[in-house]
Amino acid sequence: MSTQLWQTMRLGSTDAMVGNVNALSNLKSTPNGMILLHGPIGCGKTALAIALCKERTGVQLEENQCVHNPGRVYAQHIHALDFDLGTALEPKIFFYWRDPVFIIVDEAQCLTKIRQQTRLKTMPPRPELTLVFCTNEPESLDEAIVDRCVKVRLGPLSARELPEMVKRACAARGMAYDAEIVKALNRSAIFRPRAIIQAVDAIAAGKSIAEAVSGQCS
Repeated sequence: MSTQLWQTMRLGSTDAMVGNVNALSNLKSTPNGMILLHGPIGCGKTALAIALCKERTGVQLEENQCVHNPGRVYAQHIHALDFDLGTALEPKIFFYWRDPVFIIVDEAQCLTKIRQQTRLKTMPPRPELTLVFCTNEPESLDEAIVDRCVKVRLGPLSARELPEMVKRACAARGMAYDAEIVKALNRSAIFRPRAIIQAVDAIAAGKSIAEAVSGQCS
């Protein structure tokens, strides 16, 4: 299995996400602008941001990718450690360009204070720009930036939503659905999508359900 299951299960649209119904509704009704997408590790923040980019720009981004179609759209996924509006991107993209611009800043808690204060706090609002910050530590961002963002929080799945995620993961890996997987995940209180997918992947690779689930508890 050369391709990891999380890659196979990449969201094709925001509607394809399991759970977080209220957060999804809030996100889809949010206009372009600054968005803070936050929540625990493994709840699908990056995947959701990439799916939103595709819906709004038509561009299917890969992680750490930049797509620039002159006269049409600029879209980029970048890790916060590499984020620098002063060198990586031309300022005119943000201040003068009138084509859609969609930027995903992942692991936003890694943004330095200097970058936050000199690059982001003074950025004027533009209807063509969507700037999505993904982080599990929203408190690490400058309050002035957080105040400018529409805040959307993702959380773990509920016990009722868990079987649907397991069914999708099993189907994507080409294996039969087993309710024992759900029972084991419930017993271990594992409700984060990434951990669920990794557990199913481990089972498909030959591990027992107990081994696969315990591997997500460490």
